[in-house]
Amino acid sequence: MVAQVRMDFKMTVKNGDFIRIDYIESVDGQVLAATDKDVATEKGIFSEDAQYGPHLIVVGAGQLVAGFEEDLLGKEIGYNGKVEIAPEKAFGVHDPTKTQIVPINKFKEQKPVPGLRVGVDNKVGTVTRVIGRKVAIDFNHPLADKTIVYEYKITENIEDQLEKLKALIKTFARMELEAEIKDDVAIITVLWELSYYKEWLMIRRGLADMIIQHLGLKEVDYVEKHTGEKVKAELISPPAKEPETAPEEAKTEGAESTPA
Repeated sequence: MVAQVRMDFKMTVKNGDFIRIDYIESVDGQVLAATDKDVATEKGIFSEDAQYGPHLIVVGAGQLVAGFEEDLLGKEIGYNGKVEIAPEKAFGVHDPTKTQIVPINKFKEQKPVPGLRVGVDNKVGTVTRVIGRKVAIDFNHPLADKTIVYEYKITENIEDQLEKLKALIKTFARMELEAEIKDDVAIITVLWELSYYKEWLMIRRGLADMIIQHLGLKEVDYVEKHTGEKVKAELISPPAKEPETAPEEAKTEGAESTPA
């Protein structure tokens, strides 16, 4: 009889993997973000608008700051650890050239005050000073120059293609939609009422781009479903973005502090 040898291969994280992670993000000992609801509540940062639970990460898609993504590579599923990310591989070193003085009449519906996050000329920045009719805005990330600490656990690796598709939909549309894959085409069924939400027009495009790029499918078809029922759409930008940032931009920019 020939002895059978069993070899256990432990799965490790690589670029392109769909994984779920739990994490706590902190700066100078202060917790800024957490994927666990109880932790967020305990630290006083709980938000009704946030999604809690392990977050879907497509490794290499730019959802996280570069240093965090690099630390994930080669780790085993189930890994639990901590990493400190220097500014150069987190939210950057403060660049004094990324400041701008704009006339106060740029602000139609809100009064600019120091510390206010604002969108100006398709850029997001922080008001630093208001001098007469002029407003100084810093377009550096609020965490520029900061060392970021992440305590995290890799909870799951998603391998099934359809499960990956559904996970992308839930992450980026913040809702569960009917979906299937046929002949390299993703077919997503949506209630027709979603067409009333202007956010959906941007999100569906960004979602389609993510699906084609990271699932290797050749096409995404959205099919309208008419039922007569009303739908409540809680549409958000994907993880890692400022609220004003469109979903398709998630592939090229770093993470935002607030969990999505």
